[in-house]
Amino acid sequence: MPFFARSKRVNVKGGTFIEAENVLNVHHHPSFDAGFDKLQAASLPQAMHDSSARDPPRCFPGTREEYLRAITIWGKGEWKDSNTRVLWMKGPAGVGKSAIAQTWVEGLKGKHSASFFFSRANHWNDPNKFIPTIAYQLATKYPSYREAVCATIVRDPLVLQKSINTQFQELLVEPLRELSSEDRDACDKTVVVIDGLDECDGLKAQDAIVQVIITSAAEGTSPFLWAFFTRPEPNIVASFSSSEAKDMCWYLTLPVSRDADKDIEAYLRDGFQTIRVMYSIPEDVYWPKEEEILRLVEQSAGLFIYGASAMRFITLGPGLSDPPERLKSLLQIGNNGSHPLSMLDQLYLLIMQQIPKDSLQNTLSILTFRRMIHWPRGTVVSDMCMFLNFSEATFYALLRNLHSVLAVEYFSNDGTPFLRIYHTSFIEFLWSHERSTPDYCIRTQNMFRRLYSACLDLAHAPMPPCSLDPTTGLCSGSCWGGDKEKLAARYSVLFQLIRLPGLMSFSYKLGDDPGSLDRLLLVNWSSAAVHSFPHNLADSGIARFIDKIPEQRRPGIIMCTLARETLLGKVMKLVLQRTPTKIYALGTGRNRVLLVPDKEGFYEDSYRFKAINPSKSSRKSLKDLLSLTQFRVDS
Repeated sequence: MPFFARSKRVNVKGGTFIEAENVLNVHHHPSFDAGFDKLQAASLPQAMHDSSARDPPRCFPGTREEYLRAITIWGKGEWKDSNTRVLWMKGPAGVGKSAIAQTWVEGLKGKHSASFFFSRANHWNDPNKFIPTIAYQLATKYPSYREAVCATIVRDPLVLQKSINTQFQELLVEPLRELSSEDRDACDKTVVVIDGLDECDGLKAQDAIVQVIITSAAEGTSPFLWAFFTRPEPNIVASFSSSEAKDMCWYLTLPVSRDADKDIEAYLRDGFQTIRVMYSIPEDVYWPKEEEILRLVEQSAGLFIYGASAMRFITLGPGLSDPPERLKSLLQIGNNGSHPLSMLDQLYLLIMQQIPKDSLQNTLSILTFRRMIHWPRGTVVSDMCMFLNFSEATFYALLRNLHSVLAVEYFSNDGTPFLRIYHTSFIEFLWSHERSTPDYCIRTQNMFRRLYSACLDLAHAPMPPCSLDPTTGLCSGSCWGGDKEKLAARYSVLFQLIRLPGLMSFSYKLGDDPGSLDRLLLVNWSSAAVHSFPHNLADSGIARFIDKIPEQRRPGIIMCTLARETLLGKVMKLVLQRTPTKIYALGTGRNRVLLVPDKEGFYEDSYRFKAINPSKSSRKSLKDLLSLTQFRVDS
């Protein structure tokens, strides 16, 4: 018999209905699905512990057992002090914090709710992705939470762009109050793991994450145990030193210690056995010698990252004919300093020295891009090639000597190749003049000039006409036949042209590069880009860019026909519309002028402000004030 047989005036608005024998499930949750789609889009799946984009380090079996045993007891709720709801494991770079975090998460199984593994080297460090990613994982585990959080997002989609504190309250605390009794029991004292918080972009964001979680644990607004694995950076130490934190935190230090020698030795011996099998080295061949293994352990000096990098170099290292030769070169490394990473630096130098001189600059350009450019799709190989004007064959050839420190891997959803750095310490090595030497440092005027020149090359490429949507005034997406990847690259490169001079000013002065200043006059500031990149660029970033342009060149570059509407037209208009209470200050000393937005002054070709100085008040066009020495934003 049909489910609603002989029924009249039936009105179904939602719910689940079950008929005996033939089961019929009726689900009607349009807001549920729409909210979940937005949450998924705002999250960063690469930062989850089980992401295919990561090849995470793990503890070698039988190592780090003391630490793993202790934190597992805590994570399973068997700790003697039930008030200890936050774990902070701190330690310097390379001691194995991430390996412990990954191994621990995989062993927790049902006691793990969510995780976020920050990585500066791989650009998985956007603080705005943190809470949506945690919320997404919770939504996949607890149905009642999913329904509540998705309803919140449908009600206010902009919640995904709000501050960390607001997101924590509206995406975590409030939906958690609506958990069913079953989900409440399931998530009680489960673990949320946050690895590498020190690699999160922005000290304020790092502090905000620690403080909001400490407060939540203290007030009992979330049911989780929170575990941090970080370096002991000063701001993080300060955040965990509050009286509120001390009442509920377990502080666990993972030091650089020779106590780890036995664990490192076990890892090395297993690695050498794998190499013997790979290269068909017979059992009766005595390699490596016992003293060679112990020498490598000595060189590791308690740093697991050294052992891991050394084994990759011996297995994959370029420039030397075979593993025995590579091991021999490693054993010749001398310790030239007292810095804890000095031996690791020597290893990185050895790796960099294998790069042929004729390809070194291009290889360093890839690594500079990797450190400086935030691209829409991260570090996808095709995007990097387009930006640097390399063929993909050239790109792979340039990286052939670096497989012990980086890898080209593939996204599981579509097989797209991307570049991954194994450990942040390699990028930090390249960033330091003292550690990498002038030969390999990427923080130089030359490398930044090359990077900015590549931006200009791409920005000069012709762009097809863009038809704007008449209702929104935004790009309709018709450029390049609607190729979203090319459009995203176009928007991003214009964004980089404005963003980079401020970031690179310690080594590269735009004002000292007349060639780039001349080329800025010819940039094709398209209408599509005008309407896109201002949403990602703070008004202070525009101000810094203007300030980097020499006074005498400023009117020509900023007010040139091609750039005028972008920099001082629609961009400034959008900025002022979003932040109408800002005051803009131009000039210094007696010439200093305060600009207050004039609500009646927005005209197509003449954006006006009320210009105020100590002696008079008048209306002036921003164009009339461009010759002033400095331009900055005051709150």
